[in-house]
Amino acid sequence: MTNYDPNGVKIVLTSPRSEISRFSGDPFSAFMAVFPEKVIPRSILQPKWFKPENNPDGSANFVPYGLRKVESLLLKEFPREDIVCCHPDNLDRFVGPNTKIVGISSMDPMGLAYVSVTYNSMIAVPGDSFDADQFKDLINHRVLKKFDPFIVLGGPGAWQVRHARKVEEYGIDLMMHGEVELNVADTFKRILAGEKMPSEILGSKVPIGNISTIQSAASHGVVEITRGCGRGCQFCSPTNRRRHSLPLDHIMKEVEVNVKGGSDSIFIATEDMFLYECGPKFEPNETALEKLFRSIADYPGVNFIHLSHIAIAPVVYNPKVVETISPILMEKTRYTPKFRPNYPRPFITALFGIESGSVRIMKKYMRGKIWPFDIEKYHEVVVQGTGILNDNGWRPMATLMTGWPDETPADTVQTLELLDKLKGHEMFLVPLLFTPLEDTKLRDEHIMSLEKLTDAQWDVFGSAWKFNIDVWDPNSQPFFSFAALFAYFAYFRWKHGPKVWKTIARIAGVPSKFPLLGPGSCDPRLCVENPSVAGENVDAVPYVPQTHLGELKANQLQQTRTGFDGNSRQPQGSLRRSRT
Repeated sequence: MTNYDPNGVKIVLTSPRSEISRFSGDPFSAFMAVFPEKVIPRSILQPKWFKPENNPDGSANFVPYGLRKVESLLLKEFPREDIVCCHPDNLDRFVGPNTKIVGISSMDPMGLAYVSVTYNSMIAVPGDSFDADQFKDLINHRVLKKFDPFIVLGGPGAWQVRHARKVEEYGIDLMMHGEVELNVADTFKRILAGEKMPSEILGSKVPIGNISTIQSAASHGVVEITRGCGRGCQFCSPTNRRRHSLPLDHIMKEVEVNVKGGSDSIFIATEDMFLYECGPKFEPNETALEKLFRSIADYPGVNFIHLSHIAIAPVVYNPKVVETISPILMEKTRYTPKFRPNYPRPFITALFGIESGSVRIMKKYMRGKIWPFDIEKYHEVVVQGTGILNDNGWRPMATLMTGWPDETPADTVQTLELLDKLKGHEMFLVPLLFTPLEDTKLRDEHIMSLEKLTDAQWDVFGSAWKFNIDVWDPNSQPFFSFAALFAYFAYFRWKHGPKVWKTIARIAGVPSKFPLLGPGSCDPRLCVENPSVAGENVDAVPYVPQTHLGELKANQLQQTRTGFDGNSRQPQGSLRRSRT
């Protein structure tokens, strides 16, 4: 227990309520905070999620992992009594006349991340996302206005405030971007010394020896195992950073800190779990991964293990790795019928990116996405990798985007074809609009707006969400049908126009010959209107008769479900040889 100055702690670190919350131990529930604040049912936003979880001295027991990293670096230079991490509801207790700096970490302060942009614009209700609303509450807290400390904003979403032109309005004095291990302590010293500071500071690449361990528990029990990626996807920042694997003793120190702090779960932070101690061609290291997860699972007090991100190519490259680690992870999964009654059986989950079904788009923006496989094998790798995961008790999540900067009708059709090939697999699809993030190579491209979406691009959303209903809760289809049709006739047709009808009809399960589709209507997967749009060659999109795509490709779908050789999901033939 620390005795803090009642007149204000010199350095106060905090985060918005929606980001500091642990959501009753389910990190994926936090995704609801990206939706418009006005439409989230209050019955879902449980008060217990957001109440402070305090230590005896009033400091926060759990805060976001990035904030814990900053705290550990500052503690090397300042005494404990000069630094406190606190819940925003407790700012009155720690901010006073003696407070010099308030550091705030945020992932999505203005609602400009992929999911926020997509679903706030789609739902189209005036107002902020829940995350943005909570950030606004924090930055406008009366105690900050009263004592006017120096405000430092960091975290992955700091750039959003400048993009939204809210820096001055929100009273932010300094924004820090990227990896800050090498300069955060020096920056805080300079602020306390009264030096004139720039408005923004960009972090630099951090040698692995300078990555410190956290000293107090992080929300969800987050522990970093790798940093960076190296696959070079142009829409993403971590994939353009050199990868590191953190030493096992470093990882286990953070596991220990989280458990001692009261966390019964460990959340693995990584751009791709299979990068841990991987080979030069991204080959997964079965021995290292087994040792890592066995060490974490066997640590006393660890009841659950959550995974963040994976890549799909390593799953196909060496399925035995998945077979080896899955029993360890299944013993520690939170996702069981006991946790959610509608789950038929326990499963493991993690997020990977499909992003597009277009091989042309993949070649242009994500050539290294499935390395060491040839990018021409993209559909096969995604389908077989998902099947391998399913066979081992996984139900992964996957993002996919439409509206790429130069996406053509043929590109969209290929994305829809990949969704058809995935039918029969168990996963959760998250369709998104292309959004240029600032710290990526595509930052100067234009964001895709709903007004510019073609019928086929709208159908990417409809097909993905119908897929999710069929996999996760088919018994609730009548409810989704009523909700989708009601939303269309009451609101969406006025807000987005009649072209959104096919998306709504697909989610509602309305037959393709339903009168409102009109005579001669065409499933965009089977024919493309005006294929010359966006410079597309007319010959690039072959005509397919008005027959359901699944009937035309039944044999192909069965093959991709069972494997390239028609018997098993083990990589065979040309895909196997494409490693070289």
